[in-house]
Amino acid sequence: MHFVLSYDLSAQGERRRQIETEIVGVLGQFRHVRRLTTFFIIHVDNQNQWEQIRQSLTEIARRIPEDLYFIMSPLMSLGRYNGFLHQQEWDEINVITDLH
Repeated sequence: MHFVLSYDLSAQGERRRQIETEIVGVLGQFRHVRRLTTFFIIHVDNQNQWEQIRQSLTEIARRIPEDLYFIMSPLMSLGRYNGFLHQQEWDEINVITDLH
């Protein structure tokens, strides 16, 4: 299963890099790809892992003084994305979305 995550972050410069490192750290234990500036496709095994990520990101958003807003889709099985990317980027997306 997988889901998509996108966020807006008001921080800039070094502070933005620090917070984004923390966000990526939350995702680090899960197979994921980052597409576009703040758009991720993340593979998880179950709803509990999705909830773990949601809670961790919510904790970051509440703790930092900057604005962090995010959206997580519901879990999906399979699925096909469309758009304009390099072929290698599509290959990586297809691996994430086809994992069983």
